[in-house]
Amino acid sequence: MSSQHYCRLLHDILTDPRIKELEILKSIPPEMEAMIMENNDGDGVYDKRYYPFIVVPGEHIVGIPRQVLMTAFADARTKFYDLIKLSSWTDEQTLEVSQASLVLLLIGSENLSAINARKRLTTRFLETASLCREFRVTTVLLSSRLQKHSKSPLIWNYHKFIVSAKLDYFTRTSNHRERAKYIEDLCKSELQTVLVAAEHHPMNYYAWAYARWLFVEIYGSLLSSPSARYYSIVVVRKYLESVVRKIEKWCFSHASDSSAWSFFQWVLFKYVDGSHRAATDRTDDTYLLSKVVEVIQFATTVSLAHESVWGFVRRVVSDSEYVSDRSCEKFSGMINSYLRSRKADTYGVQVYGEGMSSKDRALRQKQESILDNLRDKDVHVVSSCLTWIAVRRHLKSLMHR
Repeated sequence: MSSQHYCRLLHDILTDPRIKELEILKSIPPEMEAMIMENNDGDGVYDKRYYPFIVVPGEHIVGIPRQVLMTAFADARTKFYDLIKLSSWTDEQTLEVSQASLVLLLIGSENLSAINARKRLTTRFLETASLCREFRVTTVLLSSRLQKHSKSPLIWNYHKFIVSAKLDYFTRTSNHRERAKYIEDLCKSELQTVLVAAEHHPMNYYAWAYARWLFVEIYGSLLSSPSARYYSIVVVRKYLESVVRKIEKWCFSHASDSSAWSFFQWVLFKYVDGSHRAATDRTDDTYLLSKVVEVIQFATTVSLAHESVWGFVRRVVSDSEYVSDRSCEKFSGMINSYLRSRKADTYGVQVYGEGMSSKDRALRQKQESILDNLRDKDVHVVSSCLTWIAVRRHLKSLMHR
């Protein structure tokens, strides 16, 4: 097969609405190749029309052999840089630019020329089909287990451009109720894309920054538009509460992801802001205080010595706009009690039996050393958290005098 044929196949795969994820393969096992060639299912993506690319049945995942991708890249790169020099493209050249730019993006996520070419194509054909196709392309790139794509600022910014264009186009052809429903569904699906991208690349700052933009610009536009009359404060509170629960569950499963905990704090404050119209009513929100208690319990029982978790606690507890001095003292007391008990933990002073072999003794000492190091790190992190809370609260009190 020619490299041009590979480019066309890759373009078809990325624009196929049934494909959800891509993965680069080092090679194709011979037994799998035989299975693909024997598959005569012509009903959808599971037939051999995408060969030599492998579609995993039932999973909507496509495996791309690296050798095939590099073959396609050699031809796509030359063709792409020749075509972008032209001031205008014919229909055939437009298709070639679209195919070649996708191959270049699969090879390198930070290819600005490929992103600009696709934006030029999208702007030229600003219609529902074109926007939906481009939305699928960027969603697949951000959701795939590729090297850097789910953490690429260029792809996230381009995805943001597509989402905004889709919303603007939909707004012009729909009423307020339809727009409200569309934005709700869009925020839910896009939040799932963010969680998948953050799963593939921990500490994914760009994914969580996009999530912030999503709720400020997209969901925020819903609350500030004429359709806001369909949204009471109870509806907003209920929706944001569901988001908080989802993010909290994700953070508990990814305790070391500081970017996720930072977003959790941000969306929790947004929930409180959306629940109370008056700024004075935001202090000591019952739901916020309950979440802080849950996180402290998590940090002191399951997730020991994770600075990202304690970072969440110190940022929330030290914020006097949301937590009163009385509640802050209560939380500080809880943390102090844990700190005292943690300092009292001793592991390296065990009495060993005379019958214990030297191998067992060495293994026990190694385990105790690990526990001692974990305790020392935990004590340091918790102590720093308490100091940080005390210093920040003191500075804020001085500023309000």
